[in-house]
Formats: sequence, structure tokens, C-alpha cells
Amino acid sequence: MTLNPILKPRIEKVSGVTPNTLRLFGESLVWDMLLPWEPDENSPQIDSLLPRFRGVGVNFVSLTLASGQDMGIEPTIRYVARVRREIRERSDWLVFAGSVADVRRAKRDNKLAVAFNFQDTWPFQNCLDLVQVYYDLGVRSALLTYNLRNLVADGCAEQADAGLSRFGAQVVREMNRAGMLVDGSHSGFCSTMDAMQVCAGPFIFSHSNPFAVVPHYRNIRDEQIKACAATGGVIEINGVGAFLGDNDASTEAIFRCLDYTVQLVGAKHVGLGFDYIWDLDRIAQWVRDRPTMWPMAQGQAFVRQNFAGAEQMVELTEMMLDHGYEEGAIRGILGENWARVCEAVWK
Repeated sequence: MTLNPILKPRIEKVSGVTPNTLRLFGESLVWDMLLPWEPDENSPQIDSLLPRFRGVGVNFVSLTLASGQDMGIEPTIRYVARVRREIRERSDWLVFAGSVADVRRAKRDNKLAVAFNFQDTWPFQNCLDLVQVYYDLGVRSALLTYNLRNLVADGCAEQADAGLSRFGAQVVREMNRAGMLVDGSHSGFCSTMDAMQVCAGPFIFSHSNPFAVVPHYRNIRDEQIKACAATGGVIEINGVGAFLGDNDASTEAIFRCLDYTVQLVGAKHVGLGFDYIWDLDRIAQWVRDRPTMWPMAQGQAFVRQNFAGAEQMVELTEMMLDHGYEEGAIRGILGENWARVCEAVWK
């Protein structure tokens, strides 16, 4: 396999869908539970990328403000403060949402609502009190860990999968108390299964695809999907080419992962977390520079690949209609399933 395969152009406009699809999409609450937003990744595109989501008709996006073990407490808080300021400066079209009611209000006002997530519990360090501090600053969900082992759990790229630590169990309980969603994406199998036993409410996988469809270590097993659904939680389908088994990140590949998950646990436990990255070359190099965090999978190294964009949510809506999905189920997948879980957990 070449390191830079020729990719089909990424979809950046909505075309060729039926008026019925546009009606349903426009009426629905549309929720993307994960968009990387770290200082040197998507965030420089705040005045082009986020308006693009709004223009498509997305109503809520959860922005990743820290991931992996790269950011300590002080730089994380500084960055959260910066993003909060940037949101205030764009209050004519952008708003922070601390509740589901805020998201619905933003939709009525034709604004894009955002909240924050961490793709690791590393910013908590070994201090449980920081969970509440970050929640008050707007962090509404956090991964247990990002591929590697931390104080809380083992990641999906570790050779061993020792599961949740004793401190990790305390972190899960404190996240439950504060109202922060516990997220199993990027975490090891045993880590997530342990965490779902401890978690007192709905558990989530914010951007994970089924391993049964694409056998990549970043994807999740049927047992994890079923256990998540049993908590009342939601599994959000990821739009990353490698995890879809299609470097072009086609809408057809997204639907295959979505439909498998729906058939396994029902539409009410499925949502969308596309994990969109605009700079393909930068992210490919970032991964290649971290072979411990991103080891080879199935004998193939991480390569340049597409990431599904917000426009494909509209195409996915039409594909669900074409495959006989009921409108209520589609509305749930687009956002109402997320709203239900967040109303149950956020405080």
C-alpha cells in the first residue's frame, strides 16, 4: 500500500438528494458528538469550518479541547478559556450549550451550539476535584483514555488490556456525580467493559465503528456495543476512512457500519460522531510520528485518508430512507438519541 494513495475528492456540498430528505434533515435535531478542536488542528478554521457545519444544518457539535497525554492542567484550562472567548465573540451565530434546552433554543435561533469534550482523562491528572472544574467550564464528556495506558485505564492500542484501575473507578463515579458522560472510544476492551459495570447511567462511544464490519483495533466488539446499549447509552458512528474500511470515507461505508449497529442493538442506541479533520496531510504525519500510540493494524500502516464531512450526514439521511428506515428512527440517529442521553446525564 502506498503512503499517499489517490483519494476521491471529499464531499463539501450537498447535492442530488430529494426534497423529502432535505425536509427531514431540516426538521431534525442534528448532533455531531465529536469534532477535534485542538490548537493546531481544526481550530484555526473556526470562521470557515464551523459555519460550514451550520450551513449544512448541523445544530450541535462537541469540540475536543484535549486528547492524549499532550496537555497538562494549565495549558488545558488556558485553551478552554480561549475557546470560550472565541465563542462569545461570534455570538451572532455561535453559542455555548450547557444543556439540551440550549441546543434546541440554538436550533430555533439558527445558531450552531457547541460544548466540549476531552479525548482522555489525562487533564484530570490524579485529582478528582478537577472533574467538576472542567464540567463547570463546559466539558460534557471525556474518554477514559486515548489508545495508551493512563492512570484510569488501558487503551485500545496497548498489548495488554488490564482494564479499569481503582483510581479509574473513582473517576467514573465522579464523572457520574458531576454529570459528565463517560466515553469508551479509544479505550481497551476490558477497560470499557469494566467502566460500564461501574457507570451509574448511560455510557457512550462517541466515535467508534463495529469491529465485526472493519477489524481495526480502534473499532469496538459486539459485546461492547451490546453492553453500551444495555446502559441506555449510544454508539456514534465514526467517519474516519481507516475505521470505515474505505480510505475515501464514503457515505456507503458509513451506512454499512451504522446499519450493522442498528441491526445489533436498535436505532435508539445509534448516533453520529464523525471526527472530521480538514488537514489530511498533517493528521497522517501526526499518526506516523506516534507508532506507539498508533501501531500497525492488520499489517498496514496508517495512510493518508479522507474524513467524512457534515455534508455526508444529509446523504446518510437519504440512504437510511432508501433502506426503509422510519423517520422516527432517523431523527433519533441524527440527534434525538443524543438529546435523550444528555438529558439523563448532564446537570
